[in-house]
Amino acid sequence: MKIIHYNYHEPITFNEPISMAIGYFDGLHLGHLSLANKVKEYASSHHTASALMTFSPNPLITLGKIKEEHYLTSYHNRAEILENIGIDYLIIVSFTKEVSQLSPEDFFHSFIDPLPLKCLVCGFDYHFGIKGMGDGETLKDLSKDKFPVYIQEEVTYKGEKISSTRIQLSLKEGNIELVSELLGRPYTIQGEVIRGRQNGRTIGFPTANIQYGQYAIPCNGVYAVKIMVKDKMYIGMCNIGYNPTFGSLDHPSMEVNIFDFDEDIYGENVKVYFYSFIRKEVKFTSPEQLMNQLKQDKERIIHAFKD
Repeated sequence: MKIIHYNYHEPITFNEPISMAIGYFDGLHLGHLSLANKVKEYASSHHTASALMTFSPNPLITLGKIKEEHYLTSYHNRAEILENIGIDYLIIVSFTKEVSQLSPEDFFHSFIDPLPLKCLVCGFDYHFGIKGMGDGETLKDLSKDKFPVYIQEEVTYKGEKISSTRIQLSLKEGNIELVSELLGRPYTIQGEVIRGRQNGRTIGFPTANIQYGQYAIPCNGVYAVKIMVKDKMYIGMCNIGYNPTFGSLDHPSMEVNIFDFDEDIYGENVKVYFYSFIRKEVKFTSPEQLMNQLKQDKERIIHAFKD
């Protein structure tokens, strides 16, 4: 898959016609993937390439509605997922203050109309242009006699809309199983292994401290996970929180005790896949009490992955 950065007043060229979906696509959950699959279906039947158009940074940051983003998938993760499902192009529009002030018509003529589009797909709740004044019907009007626009209907799970907001809320509640259902895959955080306080080694549970950056992290507690290290998958136990037994940290850490593993992996980039919530983080009266609880947690996780 090819990644193309698209800047205002800087046209891009394609050597082939494309079918494209447009949106922010944080999470690439099942709702977003329904748009990608619609694009793939149209591209296959009409012999075009397939593409997704997204924005960087998050438009809410440019608009001043949030100061920073805690994303469900990094742009790198999104590219990997899209490539794996067979999308040909990821087009990333630089969402500047100037772009945010464009009318729906000016945005369309600046970023969409110049592309060799044969089809455009958007979600039922997609809005664009200054103050979000444009929507799918606007796109249909602007593209009339040029290319068809498909407005994807709402995708639900257990009667509720699948959305990034719902996934973020489920993460905060530790409902990892629901998050996986809404994503269609385990929730994943990728980051570098950094040095921590190394308290786990003193009680027989050494951990890899993961620098999680801007990812949204689940609520504090212990989780059953799998971790990819140097292209090999291991089972592990992840703790997210402040490590209160050893004196609280000033921000949450994410540490993984990797089962049947004894290697120095500082500086390695790893992927952690979350499968289930085991228990909340607790302040124990002694390191020995914590060690006994971790032994129980480990046994529970091993049995869970055997089932």
